[in-house]
Amino acid sequence: MTVTDKTAPPVYEFMNDPIGFFGQSYTKMHSIPRTELEGLQRQAMGIRFQEHYGSIEILRKLADRLGVAALDEFNDVVPLLFSHTVFKSYPAALIDKKRFDLMTRWLDKLTSYDLSHVDTTGCTGIDDWIERLDEQTPLEVITSSGTTGTISILPKDKRGAEEGMVLWKICLFQTFGQEPTEKELNPSVDVVWPNFANGKLGHLRIANMIKRGFTGGDESKFHALYPGAIDTDLMFLASKMRAAASCGELDRLQIDPALAARKDEFIAMQARQAQDMEEFFTRLSDRLRGMRVFMLGTYHLMYDIAKAGLERGVRNVFAPDSAILTGGGMKGVALPDDFMDVITDFLGVDRIQVGYGFSESSTFHWGCSEGRYHVAPWVIPFVLDPGTSEPLPRTGV
Repeated sequence: MTVTDKTAPPVYEFMNDPIGFFGQSYTKMHSIPRTELEGLQRQAMGIRFQEHYGSIEILRKLADRLGVAALDEFNDVVPLLFSHTVFKSYPAALIDKKRFDLMTRWLDKLTSYDLSHVDTTGCTGIDDWIERLDEQTPLEVITSSGTTGTISILPKDKRGAEEGMVLWKICLFQTFGQEPTEKELNPSVDVVWPNFANGKLGHLRIANMIKRGFTGGDESKFHALYPGAIDTDLMFLASKMRAAASCGELDRLQIDPALAARKDEFIAMQARQAQDMEEFFTRLSDRLRGMRVFMLGTYHLMYDIAKAGLERGVRNVFAPDSAILTGGGMKGVALPDDFMDVITDFLGVDRIQVGYGFSESSTFHWGCSEGRYHVAPWVIPFVLDPGTSEPLPRTGV
């Protein structure tokens, strides 16, 4: 049954084309009555489980082991929620030995797409492998940074990436309570990206998504700190080194000589990143002054940039209606109480928007002008007991 089938129940459009279901309207997304929304969510959850039971091996085995044959109520799905460790459950030795045929077989168990035809002959590293998956499948695989000692590998898809950017434009440029205008649906902006222009890490995959979704194909409107890509194989090496160091076994770690040579270059680039960032924004302050832009960065990154700019006497850099997105928490960095005022003064914008997301989820959740986060209507939220993982009541505070 397709979303274009006029006889299809509303749940199929809701679950297969949720943005179209709400008419690309931010207001409609967050105005649907809760009872109506929960009815659609419950139906969609049950249908999607039946679809994926046959196509995702790890889900099927887990459901069979637990005796779960159908999902009728929200809490029925909780035992089937994957641990984050599922996405790093591959034997790390497969990467060291460049057995990307077996890595593909492992990944095949986590996705509804058939990966059995993927040719990994001659793969030289993680990036090469992911590029093969990009070329030969509907997937757009992302990786984590490996802060725990092992990188997660997540099988996202290309369609979801495209729809994600449509959602970003909806949330960045529309005003709640007002129907969207053509200018809001198709904004024209330069993109300021204070990071690497490419890469397979989750947050760097977004770079190409933004480039495709916001610039209309005009790459001259995409301004990255570094034009190249960060190497996932280097990140994998860094995660192994962190794990080995924590166990006191760093001296026993065997490192590919080719990677070791590039590691030193990467460390040197990290050391000069603050200087590169200041020079980057000095150039952009002149080139894009007064223009409407979309920019995203963490709180502490934006504060450091803004503080340095104000000290040079630079303020009100961009057009007031520019879209500025930040979030991601403080990452252990202490900032002064007025840090948002400093950022706003430097950038010269009417507001700074905040959002929250994580690699395992395909949806980014946005904060409103009142400082509250709003869960996208096609995402079913749960509050679980941190000790037992049992679901807490779906009512009350």
